[in-house]
Amino acid sequence: MDAYMISEGVTVDNQLMFYKARSKQTGNMWDTWLYLHEGTYYLYYLAKRSGQWDNISMATSPDGVHWKEVGRILSKADGVTWMGTGSTWRSPNFEKDGKFLMNFSEWRGPRQTIFFAESTDLVHWARLGNEYEFKQDERWYERNGRWDCIWTIPKPDGSGLYGYWTATPTWEALPPPKVHGVGGGEVGAIEKIGERYLMMFGTGGRMVTLVAEVPEGPFRAAGKNLNLLSGHTYFARFFPTPDGVLVNHHSIARNRQVYFAPLKSTLVDDEGTLRLAWWKGNDTLKDDAAEVTLPKVKEGAESPIAMLAAELNVEDGVILEGTLALPEVNAAKPVGLYVEHAAGQGSAILVRAGGGSELGPMRGDGSDFKCEKRVDREMDFSKQPSFRLLLKHSLLEFYLNDVLIECYSLPGQATGRVGLVLNGRRGAVRISKALQLPSPSGAGAGGT
Repeated sequence: MDAYMISEGVTVDNQLMFYKARSKQTGNMWDTWLYLHEGTYYLYYLAKRSGQWDNISMATSPDGVHWKEVGRILSKADGVTWMGTGSTWRSPNFEKDGKFLMNFSEWRGPRQTIFFAESTDLVHWARLGNEYEFKQDERWYERNGRWDCIWTIPKPDGSGLYGYWTATPTWEALPPPKVHGVGGGEVGAIEKIGERYLMMFGTGGRMVTLVAEVPEGPFRAAGKNLNLLSGHTYFARFFPTPDGVLVNHHSIARNRQVYFAPLKSTLVDDEGTLRLAWWKGNDTLKDDAAEVTLPKVKEGAESPIAMLAAELNVEDGVILEGTLALPEVNAAKPVGLYVEHAAGQGSAILVRAGGGSELGPMRGDGSDFKCEKRVDREMDFSKQPSFRLLLKHSLLEFYLNDVLIECYSLPGQATGRVGLVLNGRRGAVRISKALQLPSPSGAGAGGT
């Protein structure tokens, strides 16, 4: 039985924007999931101190924005090769037993199976006995195949829970729901939003959306905005809250350090298309921030990029807000933002007519752009949409009209120099507000 473990090493209170586990007993994090109870956000994550994934650790927040690290709460058992991710839910008998349940997997010998833990406070967790081990039903699943990560939703008739997991308390394994239009991958999460069931499915390093009319499936690839997240991030999960269904995921820097990304809202249009959007709870970031006065930008015609005269503090994080005057036709040169990460080298976010966007490296003179990501959210953004850029260390997120366009990891840490990609169109990019986030308490001893 695991006892609650106090973290050793440096921890940082009030981490903002991109949260990173700093406890030496935790190590680098990976998959994340959350639970909200009585106003406290509980963030759980699979992690590894070295080698294989060997623990589950956590952090807490009063608002989903300011994070305080708790540290390791469960460790892999003796003889286990590695652990796998899970989720947390309230016991069906909560009114009587006051318990919360968590699932996780362990790879023992040639086989991966699912185990459970329980808690009465969401912080101190104890393993349940081996009699609750959830094994493959070999009528439908390979004995030594993938068996990982239960995600639960209530049955429509209220009689219990449906559980979904990635596969090649006691549970009965039902035949797997059929999936059409995508290859193999991992189930991130499923929720009923509107009249349909939406699954976020990890495949090929992307998170895609699958849709079904009933929880048993079949699930099919979404007709629009199929690629919800396309790299530099992974394993998005739904997070039901009183504010609606949110989405959490992690962001991956180029040096493989992993961070918990800002929470997102779900936006489902009249056609049932799922998109991710700015969560209004993240406005709390602005409450903490100091507004930076930017000198007027010199928009010379000789260069496609006009650099801001001020150097921003990207170590703690910045938010830039403004508007873009989009090109009239897709063949016209795009507009956007340039973020420097070395002398004369940076990455650009280029936006074309209609809001289609490209992200990738570019030289400081506007030449030699290489598209690493091409994104079309397949919606109308108007001719002059608002934008929001979140930038910290080497990680950024870019929004148009509060809709997430993409998350992106720079090839190196940002220098703090940002430019406007105008391509000869004066006034096409206007920054209305620049916000500097404060340093988290304890950060001086940590590092990035």
